[in-house]
Amino acid sequence: MEEIKKKRGLHPVWFFILLSGIVIFLSFIFSLINLQGVEYQVNQSGTVTTTILTVRSLLTLSGLKFILGETINNFLKFVPLGTVIVGLIGMGSLIKTGLLKEVFSKISRYVPRVVMFFIFSLLCIVMGFSQDLAFVIMIPIAFALFTEYKRSQVIGMTMAFVSVAAGANINLFITSLDYSIVELARNSVKTINMDYSYGYSGDLFLIVVSSLLLALLIAVITEFISRKKPVRISEDEVELDPKLKKKGLKYAIIVVAIVAVLSIYAIIPNLPLSGALLDNKQELYVNKLFGANSPFVNGILFIISFTGLIASVVYGYITKQIQSDKDIIKILTSNLNNIGELLLIIFFASLWIALFKYSKIGEVIVAMLFSILRSANFSFVLLIIFSFIAIALSGLFLSSFADKWGMFAPAMMTQFMKSNITPAFVGGIFRLASGISNIVTPVFPYFAIYVGYMGLYNKNDFSIKKCYSLLMPYLIGIAILFLFIVMAWYILGAPIGPKINPTI
Repeated sequence: MEEIKKKRGLHPVWFFILLSGIVIFLSFIFSLINLQGVEYQVNQSGTVTTTILTVRSLLTLSGLKFILGETINNFLKFVPLGTVIVGLIGMGSLIKTGLLKEVFSKISRYVPRVVMFFIFSLLCIVMGFSQDLAFVIMIPIAFALFTEYKRSQVIGMTMAFVSVAAGANINLFITSLDYSIVELARNSVKTINMDYSYGYSGDLFLIVVSSLLLALLIAVITEFISRKKPVRISEDEVELDPKLKKKGLKYAIIVVAIVAVLSIYAIIPNLPLSGALLDNKQELYVNKLFGANSPFVNGILFIISFTGLIASVVYGYITKQIQSDKDIIKILTSNLNNIGELLLIIFFASLWIALFKYSKIGEVIVAMLFSILRSANFSFVLLIIFSFIAIALSGLFLSSFADKWGMFAPAMMTQFMKSNITPAFVGGIFRLASGISNIVTPVFPYFAIYVGYMGLYNKNDFSIKKCYSLLMPYLIGIAILFLFIVMAWYILGAPIGPKINPTI
């Protein structure tokens, strides 16, 4: 009876197909009733203008042409598609040869479980500067890590996803996101004060503390809920000679160290033959390193996957798992043999997201949400609380941080500054609140990757309901934590960055 109940959950493929059908129907209804939203823009002189946003029906000739003509292109252009394959090659090699197992076996002897969970969660948050890297690499790594720590692997994969998703807009150091926040809001600040100085590190203290507390909370929740979940041990483990494993690990570490040194040298400017991974067209170093066109950001996934592959081959050769070129191919394809279900999930997720974006339902709803918030004319504490809630809800319909912030800042910055709240604190509030919904919204492209990985590594008890049941404790805990951080910081009036307070 228990097995029958497990099979009743809705498979993610049907979940995304259902969402696609719903968005087609809603686009027709919303277009028919002429549902509208008002988007605010601010020019360089500080003048506010508005644009009326409307829903586009998919049940029109142009809508049908989009569905029939662009579905395959949208699948091929779906950002996580290629990165998943590249990541699986590198991570699959590490798992198949047992190199990751050997590394984590050594670590588990010296680092307590909760401490390791905190470090791993924090590492996921830090690596969030490249979401391709963080989601594609860290989820498989979590599987191996939790196996060695005798905790549920599905909880580990969920922990990795949540850490990157919720921490996508925060970090321990300044990234290009800090630059983008200021640039997108600078004109909005001019509506109140043309001379106000809005710096890139204005909310640095707030963001660093939030990153540390987020990692701590996730580690505690993970330890608590993973105690009751079974651990699935790999059935195809191969016994290796301990001396060969030790020797193989030594040489694998040397490979990783060499690549790490070369990579670090390649991000240091103004040295002989250095700076190869920097976008030297940018002026600020943070944009050279973390900008959209930075070779470091765009290539870090390949670098790590390639390094993992080479280290795995070296380890496999020394431990005698690799004795011919065919053995290498078997290792390379170890994680690609069973990705049919993963690709199917990605295909229908890409279809759903493309249809949703085309309809503009998300943009209209978010514009309406921010317009209601603007017209309510809250101030002080109520303004912060209701804005936090509105921002978190907006993420259910728009996944792009730039799009949400580009709509929120022109609509709400005036109200915050009139309430004596600094733009830097507004940015901090937005960064925390907007990350919450990433955990559960199917609009977020990497949600499909998490779901796909759950199916790839956990064939039993796999359904969309199961995924959400694992995510909900994190969602509730993180929402409470972030709102507490924002309110406590505002009440205490502590600096949120160098010489910057929550209030003007």
